[in-house]
Order: sequence, then C-alpha cells, then structure tokens
Amino acid sequence: MTPSPRTVIERYNFEFWNERRFELADELIADEMVRNDPDSRTVLTRAQARERAEKLWETVRHVRFRLLHIIAEGELCTIVYQADMVRHDGSADAIASIEVFRVVDGQIVELWNTTHQHGHWPESP
Repeated sequence: MTPSPRTVIERYNFEFWNERRFELADELIADEMVRNDPDSRTVLTRAQARERAEKLWETVRHVRFRLLHIIAEGELCTIVYQADMVRHDGSADAIASIEVFRVVDGQIVELWNTTHQHGHWPESP
C-alpha cells in the first residue's frame, strides 16, 4: 500500500533529517525532485537531495526538525516547521519556515519553499 503524503513528509523530517537515515532517500524521494523558490526552480536528483541533507549535517553537531502544523490535501502536504541546531562550536541556532510538498506514489516529487528565517515561530495560543 502506498503511504499518504502526510506519512511520507513526516518520515522525511523525523527519520531522514532528524535521525540521519539518509538511505531512506531511495524510498521517500523521487528520481528527480523539483525545488521551487521565489524566482527559481531547481531539479535535484535523488542523490543530490541526499547530499544536500548530508552536507547540512556536516555543518552542525545536532539538528532537530519539529513540525508545528501539517495540512494534507490530495498530493499536497504543507508543513510549518522549526529546526533547532547546535553548531560544532556549541552555539545554538534555529530556523523556521513553511514548505509545501507534492507527493506522488509515495515519493516527494516537488516542493515549494521560501527562504527560511533564523529564529522560532511565536507560540500559538
């Protein structure tokens, strides 16, 4: 049975990113994944997407993504996330953003991402 887009995106964040299970790229990411940013579109191979995650981990001692909100509809899954990081020198950083993923046949084929900002989202009431 094909996993739902929500399940794919949860695994992508919690297992692939947080647990560094980069081998899951073969399962979670399509042969090519399109990254849409304002004014640009980049096509990454699965290997390039995996390498992107591995390179981020080389720059930090720890990173933990938290999904604050998840909205899934059809092929699309939107997340509001924040990630806390600890650099190799022990300093802390955090990023927050919103991403929209398109998942087809259980694999991420496309995402939309504005540039992330440093910091945390304000707490929701």
